[in-house]
Amino acid sequence: MNIQGFNQHNTTVTIAVNIRDFENLILSELEGLIENIIKKRLFLNISARSRAGAEISDYLEDEFVKHTAKHRYFFDSEASPKGATKNPWDVKTKFKLKSHIEEIWIDFKSMKISGLDSNPDIGTPDKIMNFIKAGNFYLIYIYVYYQEKGKGLEFVKHEGKYTKPYFLKDISPTFRRNPKNQLQVNFSEPPQYRTREEFVKLLIHKIKESHIRQIKISEKKLKEIDSKERELLEINKKTESDVVKKI
Repeated sequence: MNIQGFNQHNTTVTIAVNIRDFENLILSELEGLIENIIKKRLFLNISARSRAGAEISDYLEDEFVKHTAKHRYFFDSEASPKGATKNPWDVKTKFKLKSHIEEIWIDFKSMKISGLDSNPDIGTPDKIMNFIKAGNFYLIYIYVYYQEKGKGLEFVKHEGKYTKPYFLKDISPTFRRNPKNQLQVNFSEPPQYRTREEFVKLLIHKIKESHIRQIKISEKKLKEIDSKERELLEINKKTESDVVKKI
C-alpha cells in the first residue's frame, strides 16, 4: 500500500501502515534468523519420545542469544533460566529500528509433524495484559517442526518452511481461554492479521466469553447439588430409620 497516496492529515491510516511494516520486518527477520539456526544443525541428539519440546526450546534459546550478539536489529537477548517452566518467555530480546527500541518476548513451540492437530496451552491472558500494561505489546510464537530420526530428532519443513513466527495479536480467532486461565489454540489454525487495538478488544471478549461459560456451568452444578442434597437427605432418612428399628 502506498503511504503517499493518503491525505497527510489522515494520521490514523498512516500510523497503521507504518506499524504493519514494522511488524512485518520483525517477523521476516525472525524467520530468517531461526531458519539459519535450524539449517546449520538439522539433527539433534534429543529423544523425540521424552521432553523433546523443552529440550528443543533450550537449544533454540541458546542459539538465538548467540546469533543476535551482533545482529542488525536484535540485541540484548536473554534466554529463560534453565528449568524455569513458569517463565513468561523463552527468549527476551530488543528490536531497534531507527530511534525506536521494542522489547519482544519469544515463545518457541516445537511441533512433532505427526501431531499437528493438538491444542496446547500458550500462556495466560494475565501475562500478555501485564506485558501491555508495562508499555510493550509483541509476544511472538515461533513454531518449529520435527520428527523422530534414529535415537534423536530432526527438524523438518511444514508447508515448505522450517519455521513459522507470528504475533499473539494475530492469533487465529478460534483461540479460547480455558478454566485453568490458559489460552489455547489448535496448532493447525493459521494466524490472522489484526491491529493492536482489535487484538485487545478480541482478548477481552474471549476472557468474558470464558467466564460466562464458567458461570453457566457453575449455575447448572449448583442446581444439581441442591437436587443431590434432597436425594441424599431422603435416602439417609430411610436408612437411619431402618437402623433405629433394628437396634
